[in-house]
Amino acid sequence: MMPDPTPSVPRLTDRPALERNRARALRLGPVDFLHRIVADEIQDRLAEVNRTFSAVAVVTGQPHFWRQAMPGATIVADRPALALEPGAHDLVIHAMALHWAEDPVGQIAQAARALRPDGLFVAAFPGGR
Repeated sequence: MMPDPTPSVPRLTDRPALERNRARALRLGPVDFLHRIVADEIQDRLAEVNRTFSAVAVVTGQPHFWRQAMPGATIVADRPALALEPGAHDLVIHAMALHWAEDPVGQIAQAARALRPDGLFVAAFPGGR
């Protein structure tokens, strides 16, 4: 038997476990304190930008929260292939999901393709100091 010519790529995220944990968190009730902090921070930063945004997309694993936090925004699941149309948005927010991506650079590239020429990309994820 011939060995597989393509080496297996290590998985960065256990997606089934992530989905189970997210479902369990929803059953427990509102556990969105980090998302609330992030949403407030994003609103503060956007207030400093001298323009308005009319075609916003939010990439997230917490769609219920972000639908309320960003009314009118297109909410996109944080899957490997993002459901974003090229050139359709003037603002793409990757909200607390980039650290779960199998290919973070690929996620950023997909978000960049979804932006209009002078669009803005904002990513919020846990980090160090």
